[in-house]
Amino acid sequence: MSIDFLKRHAQTLSEFAAATSARAGLDPTDKWLAIAAHNQRQAASDAMQALAIAHAQEAGELMDLRFIGPRANGSISLDAFIKIADSLSRAWKAAAYRIRHGLSEERIGREIADILNLKLAGIAGGSTRVLVTGNATSDLFGESLLQSTLQQTFRLLTATDEEFYDAVDAVGGKAAHHIGNAMREIRAAGMTAEFTWHSPIGKYSWQGNSDEIIRIKKLLVAVAEPVIYEEKISGSVARIADTGKLELRTSDGKVLIRFPFDLTEKVQHLSIAKPTTLHVSTTKYWDAVGKKNVFKRLLIDVSDPS
Repeated sequence: MSIDFLKRHAQTLSEFAAATSARAGLDPTDKWLAIAAHNQRQAASDAMQALAIAHAQEAGELMDLRFIGPRANGSISLDAFIKIADSLSRAWKAAAYRIRHGLSEERIGREIADILNLKLAGIAGGSTRVLVTGNATSDLFGESLLQSTLQQTFRLLTATDEEFYDAVDAVGGKAAHHIGNAMREIRAAGMTAEFTWHSPIGKYSWQGNSDEIIRIKKLLVAVAEPVIYEEKISGSVARIADTGKLELRTSDGKVLIRFPFDLTEKVQHLSIAKPTTLHVSTTKYWDAVGKKNVFKRLLIDVSDPS
């Protein structure tokens, strides 16, 4: 249903409810009229909620988390829900902190929680669908922290073995750990899951059947403690992407470097083909499947060429 239809429907029900409530107020002894007024107010409230959810979906602010299984028949165990929701909330906040500030192990304060503004919007039937909304407002550079966080979350969930370490590095080790916890809790509750997000540029989805949950868990467990060190890399800027990455051409070849939101302005002042020196944090992962080291770099600051 379109937003215009939902808006007209909610307005009509609200008008009916107001009129019936006014009549009920004039005759307090009419219990049936009072019940009708109550039911109409509830119907109007439900319609307004449906309209709010439709607005959130259109703005790219709605996540649909569907849990499937014999224990998820339109409801969900409170204990299971709290454990899964807590892990996902921690994962999203840790990933957002990493994307905004370039750090993943720092204590996350209220700033990130306030920006994301994650809320439970409702529970719907069809197995059990948990609707979560957030705040997709863009910053001064046109970047939405919520949307960037969800993009990287779905990228991690759907990553192939070759893409996996880059996807982990994008959200940070802390967020990856919490996502692993969410997978464990979903499986422990005897459920599978389907996560969907309608972003402004298209639909993202993850089909979390039993095999897929096991695959994600194994990949996350296989991420050994990485070695992290700082270094300075000199070269000329080959490319700057709107996905938060830049490419530096060095004497050893091209180096891909991710940069956080906080450094967007400094990166925008870099010139293509001009020499520069970048202060980066390098993370060295051991890929147990490929039997090789994988290097991922995160920009710390832009230095003058030495």
